[in-house]
Amino acid sequence: MEDTVKRLAKVLGATGLESLGGDARFAVDAADGSRLKVSMEAHQQRFMAVLCDAKGVTRADIDVAPVQKVTEDAAFPGRITLHLGTLLIQLDSKPTLAIEVLSAK
Repeated sequence: MEDTVKRLAKVLGATGLESLGGDARFAVDAADGSRLKVSMEAHQQRFMAVLCDAKGVTRADIDVAPVQKVTEDAAFPGRITLHLGTLLIQLDSKPTLAIEVLSAK
């Protein structure tokens, strides 16, 4: 799980990574002032994220578990995809911060 968290932070462009045991947190700041705050709990395979705009208004938040796998696509740098059964959650950092929820079917 630790390698997965490090990879997520790197792909999304996190400025720092806090880790304690199986839990980890990081934030991604965009040029426009928006911010994505991410928290992961390894034991429960739980992923939580909050996307705030430049004024600090929460635009999206997610709290999901269990995350079965995390993938990235070379065609979309700055994007990761969380797989939860038939649910896909994409987090983008380029060109802007975004959270998108999709169905795998």
